[in-house]
Amino acid sequence: MVPDFMLGGVMKSGTTFLHNLLQNHPQVKIIDRNMDHAYFDDDRIFERGKDWYLSLFDGAMTDKEAGKIIGQTSADCNFNPGSVKRIMDHNPDTKLIFILRHPIDRAYSLYWHQYGMGREFRKFEQAIAKEPELIKKSYHHLKHYSYMDRSRYNSQFQEIVKLVPAENLLILDFESLIKNTKPTVNVVLGFLGLNKINNIEELNFSELPRNPAKIPTNHTVVLFSAFLQKIGLVRVGRRIVNLFREQVRPPKMKDDTRKMLEEELKDDILFFDKVKQDFKVATANQQ
Repeated sequence: MVPDFMLGGVMKSGTTFLHNLLQNHPQVKIIDRNMDHAYFDDDRIFERGKDWYLSLFDGAMTDKEAGKIIGQTSADCNFNPGSVKRIMDHNPDTKLIFILRHPIDRAYSLYWHQYGMGREFRKFEQAIAKEPELIKKSYHHLKHYSYMDRSRYNSQFQEIVKLVPAENLLILDFESLIKNTKPTVNVVLGFLGLNKINNIEELNFSELPRNPAKIPTNHTVVLFSAFLQKIGLVRVGRRIVNLFREQVRPPKMKDDTRKMLEEELKDDILFFDKVKQDFKVATANQQ
């Protein structure tokens, strides 16, 4: 039964980077990423049924017959209620991989990503204050404006560990993936039962993802783009905001804001710190 493994996010934590590395491994086939393939995450897509979902893998079955393992990537598995249960009900042997980033840094990175896309026009503090109201509106709002909720790792993974056998669950941290890429990837490959690498270049590795945010330089343009996207002119809004984007590092978060978030996310920060320490031990023999 496919998929053999699921790279489950989390959003803005290096998911795409690891996806790109794994898909270049000779024993791996990962189906193309597409929001329309979010079968386990989106109730509307889940209603299409199991046969529809399995049809997404038709082009990968030759690879499976050749001995490759088949995977899928979604940055929402940890976050959407019921996603992991659906995965386990579909295939109890699926291995799940999650990458966690510091909860505050992850939330701030997602905010600037959405601002740069023209979806968000509020200041960060206003955006997180508005979040509880916004994410109740629709799946679209839940997906794009869940800055804080996606960082609530402690409650999310309390449920996940009840559903997924320990031998089928791997949680790593963003910093290890970026700073110690080869040993981190080898831990992932060992978890998947695949041949490890001697050099990261074997996976067509060129450079680390720098990916500074592309931030619009004119706030009025952001407001106009957000309005156009709200009334359905998504492509037009994106094109306009893209004309005014520059690739720069986001400004530092306000100290008072960070202190407030440290208190609100303290349990999630503790959970993240434990994941980071545990994974450091796991990579110690992979240097």
